[in-house]
Amino acid sequence: MIKPYLSISLLATALLVGCGGEETQQETCDVTPTISVYNAATEETLYQEKSVCLEEDATVLDALKATGLDLEVTGSGDMSYVTAIEGIEEKSEGQSSGWVFAFNGAPGDEGAGAKEVESTDVIQWRFEEDAIAFFE
Repeated sequence: MIKPYLSISLLATALLVGCGGEETQQETCDVTPTISVYNAATEETLYQEKSVCLEEDATVLDALKATGLDLEVTGSGDMSYVTAIEGIEEKSEGQSSGWVFAFNGAPGDEGAGAKEVESTDVIQWRFEEDAIAFFE
């Protein structure tokens, strides 16, 4: 016969182990694009190139958010606009300075909140002193 205090103790232990805050399921990644973040004005890498785990239909902006860097974004959805990353704000290095992204080696042709990503994609966010020239 199990003593009542022992069965309560075993139940409490089982509950604590089962709820220990550790995730028991593996995180599933529908897409895993590669991303990096670079400040071209200071030649500083803010996020070393590596893959991030995202859900299907994720965007370039979702990939940036997955880096865990501190972001300032205005607007939402397709109209999202990145104004600062890690405290580095647009126009802080001149009127034309700001954040831009390259998508598979070419300047982004859609907004970050609109451009969907696949696992084979390579995204590089860059802070440019002349963001307009980046697209020329």
